Amino acid sequence: MGKTSIVVNMGILLASRGKKVIVLDADLGLANVDVMLGIAPKLTIKHVLDGQCPIEDIVLTGPAGVKIIPASSGIQELADLNPEQQISLVNALDHFDGDFDYLIIDTGAGISRNVMYFNAASQRVIVVATAEPTSITDAYALIKVLRKHYGIKRFDLIVNNVTSKVEGDHVAEKLIMVCDRFLGDVALEMLGSIPHDKSIPECIKEQKAFVGVHPTSDATKRLARIVGRLEESTKTSPGGNLQFFFRKMLLNQAKGTSHAGYRVHGTY
Repeated sequence: MGKTSIVVNMGILLASRGKKVIVLDADLGLANVDVMLGIAPKLTIKHVLDGQCPIEDIVLTGPAGVKIIPASSGIQELADLNPEQQISLVNALDHFDGDFDYLIIDTGAGISRNVMYFNAASQRVIVVATAEPTSITDAYALIKVLRKHYGIKRFDLIVNNVTSKVEGDHVAEKLIMVCDRFLGDVALEMLGSIPHDKSIPECIKEQKAFVGVHPTSDATKRLARIVGRLEESTKTSPGGNLQFFFRKMLLNQAKGTSHAGYRVHGTY
């Protein structure tokens, strides 16, 4: 279950619990969310940014009623939004203020301007890592840049594709230790781990949501527990509405999010 698959299935689990959820595919030049669910959008975020239609015209409905804002595939100019496009996107997203309980953003891999822009604006940043050394290094790199350049001190962690809970805990301990040693004031909270499941790639090939096809699997149960933890902690988290998100996006744009060029993979 990759990063995008986790986002999609988390959204479906939240929606199935009666929450109003919208997923923004923020890998703007390489659409993945709609592809994963077998949905073919006629309009995408590019049409909105080009002024061809309002954002409500591009919204898709997925399993359990989760809403999706689709990205465009193979559109190079969307891979690095300019300031005017950023403001245009903020203004478009403002249409949904008050309509949803959760806005879940699936960013692209790397530490490009787009990735930093969306992460820095979010109320919570969830980092997805595996037990592979390169993935752990990439996760730390993302945390380091967000801390150094954007002042973000709190992160959540999901360890993916583990062989056991012990392995997941070990990865979390490694990351926490490195953050404590080199970043000092960063708080990294382990939300949980998701076990390897050979059925997940099959669902991806069939373009079906894993939690719907295998609702009683260990992977679904683990992800459901993670979603439950997020729900509980969100109840006590300050400043969680969409307007807060928009203000942070505009603030980041005003600062000039110029820390592009760093690239990592396997993080969210």
